[in-house]
Amino acid sequence: MTEGMNHGSVLSPMSLGLTEVFRDCLPCGLIGVDPEQRIHWLNPAAVQLLGGKLSDWTGQSIQKLPSPLRTFLLQPPASGEQELSWEDAVVGRILCRAALEGTVQVGSLALRWVTLHDLRPMERVERELVRLDRLANLGTLSASVAHEIKNALVAVKTFVELVQAGSSSADLGQVALRELKRIEAIILQMLRFTGVPRQQASRVRLREILDHSLRLVQEPLRLKAIRLERRYLAEEDWVVGNEYQLEQAFVNLLVNAVESMTAGGTLTLEIVEAPQEHSLPALREGQPLSQLRVTVADTGSGIAPENLPRVFEPFFTTKREGTGLGLAITRRIFEEHQAAISVESRLHHGTAFHILFPRAATD
Repeated sequence: MTEGMNHGSVLSPMSLGLTEVFRDCLPCGLIGVDPEQRIHWLNPAAVQLLGGKLSDWTGQSIQKLPSPLRTFLLQPPASGEQELSWEDAVVGRILCRAALEGTVQVGSLALRWVTLHDLRPMERVERELVRLDRLANLGTLSASVAHEIKNALVAVKTFVELVQAGSSSADLGQVALRELKRIEAIILQMLRFTGVPRQQASRVRLREILDHSLRLVQEPLRLKAIRLERRYLAEEDWVVGNEYQLEQAFVNLLVNAVESMTAGGTLTLEIVEAPQEHSLPALREGQPLSQLRVTVADTGSGIAPENLPRVFEPFFTTKREGTGLGLAITRRIFEEHQAAISVESRLHHGTAFHILFPRAATD
């Protein structure tokens, strides 16, 4: 606000002229409403937000304004700021922040002063930041893929050179074949990591997903004599998701758990209603949903403390023949389902993965 535009002030003709020049140069929208609830004047920025021409709005009742703005103007001046959105045939979707700035005395009129700030540029900036973040992640992923494939090609190149020289080694041939298979696995995993889900989402039960996933590790469980404990304590364990993708994510966790354990270990699967202390983003945004927590726990070798923060990083692995994409894919699948995964582990004492899901709304 310029000097002379405070609550209850009287503007001279000269200061009024300067005020109007300043008003017309401001990037934010300004609207002056008289005691008769009519638009006494508004600046070009406000006209651009509202659409049409200056003459379409000057002298008109505030009833002509978009409903959110009209409602805001009819509130007491102490209402402060709020964000408004409305549809306009000319401008399209408008998202503004409006603020009541008190009154300005112009001659015999006491105008209510309202400012409008267009928030669409901020939305564009946020979208651009998301796009740049994705590009940065893609660059990191590409560099990791190139590094892994380059290492795998060393054995293949050496074997081919020996064959061209008229000599070869059966052992080196096996190494080369294994490395080619590793390259294939890396590419397949990368496609899954970056691919767009194809299947539709629906209401599914977590216990059914877990039981289906267990079928794929039934034989390793039997061979290692691993004891299975199922604690499905949440009766209504419905979530919204794709059963095939969720099954893939849980199979990754189950395979890791089984591989980490020696004979006689214990694998525990648990579904419980989760407390609200650590709400998911969807819940923090005001959706009236409760949450469910799934735990996949083992009594295996555990994860070293220095490796724990990196377990979800693409291509990070402590396995001799691992690709390091299994847990990265798992986290990506859960995030697509608005779920959050965390891990806790003690070396030589086991590992537990906790997945927090928003419960599906009841029909």
